[in-house]
Amino acid sequence: MLLTGMSAASCLPADNYHSFCSVPSTGWSKNDTLYLQLQEQREESQCQAYIEIRHTQEYPYQSVWLLVSHNEADSLTFRTDTIECRLTDNTGKFDGNGLSGSYQKSIPFKAIRLQKNTHPLFKITHFMKEKEIQGITDIGIRLSYGQNLSE
Repeated sequence: MLLTGMSAASCLPADNYHSFCSVPSTGWSKNDTLYLQLQEQREESQCQAYIEIRHTQEYPYQSVWLLVSHNEADSLTFRTDTIECRLTDNTGKFDGNGLSGSYQKSIPFKAIRLQKNTHPLFKITHFMKEKEIQGITDIGIRLSYGQNLSE
């Protein structure tokens, strides 16, 4: 099953990008890849990428492991990283922002370079031992842009 994310900027300053994909309410299968396609890049830029995770108190683990792939130019070549997204503090309590059993956590991913005239694509799937996990509701990407590299 494939889920597609819409490229949409949220109510953030103009130098940021933020978009989410919803996970099926029945659970997130290892076969479900989430796709986040960015809008065409008008200039070459360097940015800091963050993985955004929304989950409920029903999520049974302290962390979620993700495979995050992205292309830095319009190509079929993707770079894949495996990251652990810790959702709890040292005592095991969820430490993301939220109310009434729903939480959101921002995990620093890495600095990436976006090429001019490209449509960067992020592909995300979970890398947990279980084939299907419960309690994750949305996965997103947030980009915080730095200086224009062509200057």
